[in-house]
Amino acid sequence: MNGALARLLRPGSGIRWLWAMGLGVPLLLGVVLVALVLMSLSRGVYTPPTLFEVGMVTDFEPGMPRYFENERIWVVRLPSDGFLALYDVDPTSRCSVPWRPRFEFQGQAGWFHDACRGSVYDLRGQCFDGPCTRDLDRFGVLRQANEVIVDLTNVEEGAPVDPRATPVRLP
Repeated sequence: MNGALARLLRPGSGIRWLWAMGLGVPLLLGVVLVALVLMSLSRGVYTPPTLFEVGMVTDFEPGMPRYFENERIWVVRLPSDGFLALYDVDPTSRCSVPWRPRFEFQGQAGWFHDACRGSVYDLRGQCFDGPCTRDLDRFGVLRQANEVIVDLTNVEEGAPVDPRATPVRLP
């Protein structure tokens, strides 16, 4: 090995030295990169948390949904003191479904309103107008002592539209 290095560094072998350094550095960097990729693949794949602590029961006012952007969920405290976690994606348009506290429909203000196609949902995520064919999808909600926790492991598909349903009235 020393003999090969000595020949490369010998006067008159500048072209060989440049060639060796020109290809040697990228090859060495490639080997290091491959090693790093293999090491990262050997670790466990990231899995998001399955339980998401959203806050205390007293943090939620009935009829005023709270949005959690990273999880894309609306947590709703119903007037009956129950909790729902609604997925912020319209099942038909796949667009975001923001809460519109001033939006009026059927003589009542406060609805979820699809930003793309105009579907209208009440506090329970039930579809009342627009091209929607089912209610908003939802996640399970747990109450442990005074804490509200959303179970993100399983999304429950919304029920088909019920033309006889009555919307939840705001308090």
